[in-house]
Amino acid sequence: MSRARILIIVLATGLTSFLSSFLSSSVNLALKSIAAEYAVNPADLSLVTSVFLLFSSLFIVPFGNLSDAYGPKRTLVFGCAFFTASNFLVPLVVNSFSSLVAMRGLQGIGSAFLVVSNIPIITNVIEKKYRSVSLGFLSSLIYLGFATGNFIGGYLTQSFGWKSIFIVSGAGCALAMAIIQAFVPGERTAIKEKTDKKIDYKGIFYYALTLICLQSGANQINNVWGAALLAASASSFVFFIRRQFDAPRPIYDMRLFTGNKVFAMAVLSVFLNFISTYGSQYLISLYLQCNRGLTPLQAGKITLITPLVQIIFAPLAGAFCSRFHPAFIASSGMAITSISLAAFVFLSESTSYALIYASLALAGVGVSFFSTPNTSIIMESVPADRRGMASASNSIMRNLGMQCSIIICGAAFLMVFGETKGIPPEKYPQMLSVIRACYMIFTAAALTGTVISLKRSARL
Repeated sequence: MSRARILIIVLATGLTSFLSSFLSSSVNLALKSIAAEYAVNPADLSLVTSVFLLFSSLFIVPFGNLSDAYGPKRTLVFGCAFFTASNFLVPLVVNSFSSLVAMRGLQGIGSAFLVVSNIPIITNVIEKKYRSVSLGFLSSLIYLGFATGNFIGGYLTQSFGWKSIFIVSGAGCALAMAIIQAFVPGERTAIKEKTDKKIDYKGIFYYALTLICLQSGANQINNVWGAALLAASASSFVFFIRRQFDAPRPIYDMRLFTGNKVFAMAVLSVFLNFISTYGSQYLISLYLQCNRGLTPLQAGKITLITPLVQIIFAPLAGAFCSRFHPAFIASSGMAITSISLAAFVFLSESTSYALIYASLALAGVGVSFFSTPNTSIIMESVPADRRGMASASNSIMRNLGMQCSIIICGAAFLMVFGETKGIPPEKYPQMLSVIRACYMIFTAAALTGTVISLKRSARL
């Protein structure tokens, strides 16, 4: 296959990842405007992100099976159509905070189709010697989405209102669908599973109950119902794991974990990496706009630093995988991430912008050096016919990490803000204390991930 053909495939599939990350970063810049329009506090505001992640996580596992059964290209094209529609509906039907949260749930379902499909297309179609570099470019497109979302999202929110973000995202995904249909070749290794096999509805029920109770419990963590829901989530998770070992056709193949320690430690590292990094964008956006008084566009220009650095270093990380073992590069990335997060533990209203810039840049280096090598390890550690499920495992751990990261932020804000409406200026000092506490938790998660990644390296 020619390099030009490889580039077209990477760009076509990567455009969907670009749009998903673009929407995420754009919405972060719009949070303060959404809070002002609907009079919601930071704890409730976190639902805009966490519900998206909840529904994405709910559907990633079954959609991973669909990708293996019917081919990732078909799954990706259908996902583009769903994601496009759910974005275009926002300016038409959203007239309250609850309706916005509902639409974010639908967008999460569309996103689940996208994230389980693009990596299997690359690993199935592109020959091995170009695969790591291709995954590196795919990561760059994800980070480019975060970068342009930070800048364009701030501009759109400030100039045309926050709903314009969804119009732009919908139009972009419609374009991506057309390009994928026209240029991405059909699957060569898709598994044609028999339709007479029973779907594990009981497993799906336990899985959904675990995530829903986790989200609901975190939203009520300051009362007894919250504790009860969190306990129910833990119990349901135990039943889910047991079911996956016993079910004749489990929705999540636990043998990928129990029989493959390298795979298990790699996906656990993904979970810890995204717990520690995803909520940071949410926190730093609120910090810059509330505690430092910046506009959405000004805040977006600063948060642009991290994804811009990722755009530069992600392809380099992919290239390094061809010369050095990916496990050691990934471990270095987690360690660098830990250092960058530790700097934010000491944020104040007079923190030097130079320190903020440097920490954001260091975070970009750390994530770049972790993500691409770790993804390569995950996909190469399983047989070709299970790469759809491996990609789903990678995606679900990423989404669960993101969801838990936002849950941590929302729960912390809930304990301080309670039922306060909006974000009153007199609460800004307390909000800064919450931000610092969250960064302490994120730093601890990153350090734990570094240790696990190093142990994984010792096994290779």
